[in-house]
Amino acid sequence: MSERCASCGTTVPPLVVVAVHHAGSGGGWTHRACRPCLVRERLIPLTFHPLRHDGTRLAYPEIVPGELVATLAPLGESPALAAPVGRLLAAVASTKDRTLDADQRHAAHDEARAAVARLRKAARQESGTARQPRADGASERDRPPHLTDQPHGHP
Repeated sequence: MSERCASCGTTVPPLVVVAVHHAGSGGGWTHRACRPCLVRERLIPLTFHPLRHDGTRLAYPEIVPGELVATLAPLGESPALAAPVGRLLAAVASTKDRTLDADQRHAAHDEARAAVARLRKAARQESGTARQPRADGASERDRPPHLTDQPHGHP
């Protein structure tokens, strides 16, 4: 059986594991998502879920802008994102702690915003590792093979 995106059904790689469904007497199912579905549904790869999470789909919190989610999707399960995503989820969880007083809650929101900035920085650095030098010494993102020998901006 070929792997499919659990949302749209595509088999076009890369597919990222986003959830697992445990079965009582069997191995269960693995849910995968394609890049467009990662962005549309704001899905966090299973690799980055908190250890005590139950394995269901987990979406990036609303504090993470859509453009950052779109930047993260092509990076998939990159190990460089594990720590920043973990700090983000912990920071967002602390903003929902009802036992905090107003100052502590304000500090928790500041930490969540800082966690988004750290995640953005990590994504930018990780995206930069996918750059290749061009013949003219400049740098650009990986381009499809049929476009690599053509000047930038020309068909």
